[in-house]
Amino acid sequence: MKTPMQELIEKLKDLYDYDLKEGIRNGSKLVDIELSQELLDKEKEFMADVWLEAQVAYQGDAYIKPSDPTFNEYYDKTFNTK
Repeated sequence: MKTPMQELIEKLKDLYDYDLKEGIRNGSKLVDIELSQELLDKEKEFMADVWLEAQVAYQGDAYIKPSDPTFNEYYDKTFNTK
């Protein structure tokens, strides 16, 4: 599964690659990709906050055990970032 921003970035990169193959130089697509990457970072930050709140609510206290998965482990596994 991918987040909506990951899907958008992938499509923008595909469009940019297609344009390059066709000899079209379109710098605006590079700007779109960069801005989308920034939004992906904000999306991930928001998800990390929600994940932390859910962990605390599930455990009933603010202590997250070292054996619990980290947000990055969860994110990487869930959203195919590798």
